[in-house]
Amino acid sequence: MRNTHPSYALLVFVLLGLLPFLFQDPRALIILLAINIALIARLGWERSMMKAYVLVGGIGSCFAVITWLPFTNVGTPYWSSTIPLIHYPVQITDVGVLWALGMGLRLANVALLSMYYVFTTSPREIAMGLRGIGVPFSISYLLSLIFRFIPLVKNDLAIIREAQMVRGMSTSEGNVPERIRKYSYLLVPLIFNSLKRVQLIANALDAKGFRMRNSQHRFYRSKRWKKTEVIKLVAGICIVAALFYIARLHPDHIGVLIPGRI
Repeated sequence: MRNTHPSYALLVFVLLGLLPFLFQDPRALIILLAINIALIARLGWERSMMKAYVLVGGIGSCFAVITWLPFTNVGTPYWSSTIPLIHYPVQITDVGVLWALGMGLRLANVALLSMYYVFTTSPREIAMGLRGIGVPFSISYLLSLIFRFIPLVKNDLAIIREAQMVRGMSTSEGNVPERIRKYSYLLVPLIFNSLKRVQLIANALDAKGFRMRNSQHRFYRSKRWKKTEVIKLVAGICIVAALFYIARLHPDHIGVLIPGRI
């Protein structure tokens, strides 16, 4: 993906991210997750990204399963009750269990693809990819500035934390109210420092004549599309369209538990 057109890489991940929303059955979604993991492993990912994915994807998937499990009133019920005060009916059904597992696997797929794309793509390539699919230059450029701003904020937070540790403050000690109060000593200087940096960036953009609605703004150098990329992208769109027909339009609704839901 490093030597491909930025828009091609973006559209490939968009197409892969659409696939989990076509299916609801966890058996189909776990196959998609295995394919995505094999693809990401072949492309290569860092250990830090693996740890972040296990944390974000794992917790998010478990939360999705727990959230959806009692609120699917379709199928044979295993357990049923009502929420006190509001008397809202909740129940666990056979279809609800599969639906909840499917929602968790769907989130795991989307988190894997989105995290890999953000972790391995530079802000400039993200901006060029958005510009290549028709997003205005000003919007894509501002999004690239946001992605560039995140590491700076992270570095500032580390510096502020070290400065507070030199003064004898530790955010890992004390009860919950004390820790919240200590974190306020980190957030206040971080906010003011970020506002100062935003002002500097705004002045730099103004000095360069940057305007939000200026069609003459463009990148100094951009990659060209390759024929193989166009062919692969068209083939991918056809595959997604065929899977959409099989899952959503075909009378059997293969891989879909509740046809009326996304």
